Amino acid sequence: MNKLSQIHTCYQSSENYPDLAKKLSQIGITSYTVEVASGSTLYRFPEGENVFHSEKTNAITIPTDFNKEATIIAIRKSQNKEIDYPMFMEEIAAAGVRFYEATLTGNRKRVTYYGMNGNYEEEIPH
Repeated sequence: MNKLSQIHTCYQSSENYPDLAKKLSQIGITSYTVEVASGSTLYRFPEGENVFHSEKTNAITIPTDFNKEATIIAIRKSQNKEIDYPMFMEEIAAAGVRFYEATLTGNRKRVTYYGMNGNYEEEIPH
């Protein structure tokens, strides 16, 4: 099974985000970055190996102002399964998130959401 197929299996079999983060880490992913406007994702493996994935979506326009509160609201709605992933992407885009990065190794596993003039970081629950 190639790495992109393994990644896809992790998404399909995960119950929630902490479970997904654990499964991605188990297949060797150290971090990944999602570019919100295009939905493109770069998965990083040890020793510099990368896997790029891009789904065909319509580009999302992102405002230049970063809204931390709106970002947190979108995260909570996603965590509570009130919205699906495409809606989550729309909501964080509207909040000014240009990309987010998940760090799956080390003592502080976390996701950081970046805008033009701010960011928000949240640890991944164990």
